[in-house]
Amino acid sequence: MIPCYVSGKGMHATATTWAFKTLVIEALEASGLGYDTRYRYYRRQFPDMERAALARRICDPIEYYDRDWPGYFAARGNGRDEVTAATEFMLERDDRFRAEARVAVYCYDEAGFGSGVNTMRFLTAGKPVLGFYSAERLDGTLNLSNVLQLGLEYPRRFTLLSYRQPEEIPAAVLAWLGALD
Repeated sequence: MIPCYVSGKGMHATATTWAFKTLVIEALEASGLGYDTRYRYYRRQFPDMERAALARRICDPIEYYDRDWPGYFAARGNGRDEVTAATEFMLERDDRFRAEARVAVYCYDEAGFGSGVNTMRFLTAGKPVLGFYSAERLDGTLNLSNVLQLGLEYPRRFTLLSYRQPEEIPAAVLAWLGALD
C-alpha cells in the first residue's frame, strides 16, 4: 500500500475540496492500493466513525476535531494565542503525515498559498505529486499558469490532470498510483 497525502484547500474549503478528498480517500481505502496518511492517523482516534464521515471530518482544521488538541493547548499554550498554538500543533501533525507519505494527491480548484507551499515541500523532497483541477471550478485563488510551470520544472515528479466531473478523479488516482515505479 502506498502512503498518500491527500490535500487541497484547508481551513476555508468548500464542497468542491471536500468532495475531492472524500472521493480519493474512499477510493484508496476500497482499492487497497494506497491510503491517506491523515485518514489512517485519525482512524485510530475515531475507530467507529463511518468511513465517509471521517474522510469529510479530516477536511477541517485539526484543532476542530483532534482529540489531543485540548491537552496540547493546555500544556503548551503558556500565554501564546490560540492561533499560534494551533499552527504549531497542526505543523507537528502535518510533518508526520508528509513524512509518512510517499506521494501527494492535490486538488487545486480552491488552492491558495498553503497548497503551493506543501506542493513544493513534496517536490523538493523528491516525492511525486498528482494534481487535479477543473476549469469550471477554479475559484480565482489559483494562478493556473504557476501550477502548470511545475510540470515543466518537475516533469518526472509532477502530474497535473484536468477533470470535468469529480467522479473521474478516483480512477485517475488509482491508475497513477498503479503506474508508479
